[in-house]
Amino acid sequence: MFKGSGWLTAGVAALLLTTGCKQQGQQQQQQDMRGDARAQVESAQERSQRAMEQAQDAQARATDEQKQVADARQDVEKARQELQQAEAKAQQEFQQAQQAQQQASNQAQQAQADVQQSQQQALEAQRQQQQEMARAQQQAAQRQVGQQQQMVTGQMVSASPDELLLSSAGRPGQPQIRLQLNEQTQVMVDGRQASIADISEGSQVRASYQDVGGEPTALRVDVTSRGQGTGGSQDLGGESGQFQQNPPQQ
Repeated sequence: MFKGSGWLTAGVAALLLTTGCKQQGQQQQQQDMRGDARAQVESAQERSQRAMEQAQDAQARATDEQKQVADARQDVEKARQELQQAEAKAQQEFQQAQQAQQQASNQAQQAQADVQQSQQQALEAQRQQQQEMARAQQQAAQRQVGQQQQMVTGQMVSASPDELLLSSAGRPGQPQIRLQLNEQTQVMVDGRQASIADISEGSQVRASYQDVGGEPTALRVDVTSRGQGTGGSQDLGGESGQFQQNPPQQ
C-alpha cells in the first residue's frame, strides 16, 4: 500500500512538474510573442515615422516646387508684360519716326518748291533787269547817236578806201570836209548798195557822220551821180537845209 502511494505521489509530482514546465514554456512563449509583437509595433512605428518624415519632406519639396512654379509664372507674366510694353513702345516710336520722316519729306519738298520759285523769281527779275538795262543802253545809245550824228551835203572832191573829201558848197574856194571811212560805212549810189570806188568825182553827196576818237567818221554816204536829178547841187543844197551842217575844222 505504501508502495502504491509512492507511485501515485511520484506520478502527481511528475504531472505537476510537467504541467509547471509546460506552463513555464507557455509563459516564455507568451513573453516571446509579446516581445515579437512589441518589436513589430516598434518597427511599424519606425516605418510609420520614416514614412511621415518622407511625406513631410515630399510635401515640403512639393511646396517649394509649387512656389518655384508660382515664381516662374510671375516671372513669365512679368516678362510678357514687359514684352508687350516694349512692343507698344517700339510701335509708337516707329510711328513717330514715320511721322517725322513724312514731315521732313514735306518740308524738303516745300523747301525745294520755295527754292525753285525763288530761282524763277530771281531769273525773272534778272531778265527784267537785263531788259531794262538793254532799253536804257539802247535809249542812251539812241540819244548819244541823235546828239552826235550830223549831216553834211557837198560835192565829192576825192575818195579813197579810208577817207572821203567833200566840198561843202560845190564851188571852188569853199571849205572842204574830210570824212573817215571804215567797214561800217554804208555807201549808196543812186539808191543802190555800192562802194567808195563807185563814186565818181563831182558827184553830189549827202553823208551822215559822227565823231569817233576825235575824227569825223561817215556812217552813211548817199551819192547822186551827175546824170540823176535836175537840180544838181542846188537840189542837194535845198535838202541840206533840212539837216544840221556842222563841218569840222580842218
